[in-house]
Amino acid sequence: MSGKDFDLLHAARTEDLEDSQISKLAVIGKNEKEIIGKLKYSGSHLLQGARGIGKSMLLKEAEAELDREFNDDRNLAIYVNFKTSTLLEGVKADNKSAFQVWVGAKILQSLYEKLISMGIINENDLSDPFKRIFGVKTIYGMKETLQEKIHLLQQLSKDSNKKEIINKLGDDFIDKVNDITYITEIIKEIINEYQLNRVVFLFDEAAHTFIPEQQEIFFEIFKLIHGGKVAVKAAVYPSITAYGKNFEIGHDAILIPLGAFEPGAVGRESSRKVYRELIGRRIPQKGKLRKEIFSKGEVLDQCIHLASGNPRAFLHLFNRVYDRGYTERALLLSTQDYVDQELIPYHLGLAKRLPKYSHHVKLGLDVLKEYIIPEISIKNNREKKTKYQSAFFTLQRDMPPNLKLALDLLCYSGILSKQGTIKISSRKTGQRYMVHLALMFTEKAFVTNKFSDVIKMISLTDYREFNADDPNFNKYLENLKNQADECQKCSSEIPANAKFCPQCGTKVEEKSIVGALLDDSVREISISSLIADRIEPEFPLVGDVVHATRSELMQISYIKEVRSRMIKNAADEYISG
Repeated sequence: MSGKDFDLLHAARTEDLEDSQISKLAVIGKNEKEIIGKLKYSGSHLLQGARGIGKSMLLKEAEAELDREFNDDRNLAIYVNFKTSTLLEGVKADNKSAFQVWVGAKILQSLYEKLISMGIINENDLSDPFKRIFGVKTIYGMKETLQEKIHLLQQLSKDSNKKEIINKLGDDFIDKVNDITYITEIIKEIINEYQLNRVVFLFDEAAHTFIPEQQEIFFEIFKLIHGGKVAVKAAVYPSITAYGKNFEIGHDAILIPLGAFEPGAVGRESSRKVYRELIGRRIPQKGKLRKEIFSKGEVLDQCIHLASGNPRAFLHLFNRVYDRGYTERALLLSTQDYVDQELIPYHLGLAKRLPKYSHHVKLGLDVLKEYIIPEISIKNNREKKTKYQSAFFTLQRDMPPNLKLALDLLCYSGILSKQGTIKISSRKTGQRYMVHLALMFTEKAFVTNKFSDVIKMISLTDYREFNADDPNFNKYLENLKNQADECQKCSSEIPANAKFCPQCGTKVEEKSIVGALLDDSVREISISSLIADRIEPEFPLVGDVVHATRSELMQISYIKEVRSRMIKNAADEYISG
């Protein structure tokens, strides 16, 4: 396999690809077309799904389509990525939230660069509002000014000489960019000046940070800039995004959920078609590699189905299987490795990223592996006429809050996915959950270890129903209570998401997230061990990679354009979630 083929097969994140590659490699089915349509047009939408499900690809494809249609429709797409926002945790810029200033600057930077790239603003444009507002004479000078301001804001997170950085930023810039009303007026002026029909902001990674304060600030901005000719879209993770008291899903934004699973014959065929095309676009159209991959269709199809509808999981699993020899045995070993080395470690790693929820992280996994999956397994191994197999369970919506939070965290990490609300016993409704098929398979929860047979038997209508007051949950909830944080002043139990002690009102001390993550070994980020071997001597910590430039990374042998981008993206994703 050539280096180029290797890179494309291992480029599992949309950010690993150049913009010109995304449309060539993206596989757009009927469902994806409908979602992209919603992202392209007016209104406010939240694209919700676990990591790796394809949110970034859908946002970037919506941008590409709007770009191609711009001359006819005058609808301008602005893609904005906020993945390094965690660096600004608790940072102030002249007594203002550095995060809010940074978001404002990122919005203006992304808008201005898009105006340049689309040829809407040019060097001789005397009416350029940006040059007038910020006192810069040339468009490239303006572009560099915004890039430098953003760099300085991020430097506030690590440099001791904050006063000098604040002086370089300037009070006038900080005041203007911190004022969301002012930014909204600039956007409106741009729309009127250049006769735009609509501006569509596509916000990526904005709500992936684990810091509720930042999430609430962002969604306040999101709400304020939306309206009239300004449409806003944002990618969010399921379950634990903090929208704040002033933001209501359904009223302030319409939810677009991703991750629905169709296990029937039609669904299986659709999945196979999409994922076979996905991998087909990443390898040469002719040659030994294509023949080798598609000649073992059953192994390839099992990789597809074991990924449980997650494109990134599929690419990671496929690469493990291929590197091991691309056989049935390689599939068994690689699936176990994927679960043990990626799926579960990511979930357990949430304890560091979400210190308030650290006990819930373990609770959810313990309940799932020790009670829920064994119960589904018992159901699967009973003799029955239907011969159905299940990877599903239901719980009443009025389940204990701590149990719900634990399950929500499993949805966040992709171990579980929500598959709709259904009617259950006693005329009640319950949430239907699906357990990741790779985990079910490695836990030997099906009637046979031949997964190619299992996938044909899985049915959405076959699930294990649990009652909210099931006594088997009590021991886990009791353990959680014993591990709960206590107020330093009155020793009362502190709920997971509390900002103040409910008993005495003492402010709960916030635990820094980003500091601990930056000090982790570079081997913790999602790159191959071979690449980690190369970069570790020069950049041993995650923080070293985050603050390094791609040019610095490319000084290392065999680390060039594509791999440096993949490494930077993996490090940025590690600190953002």
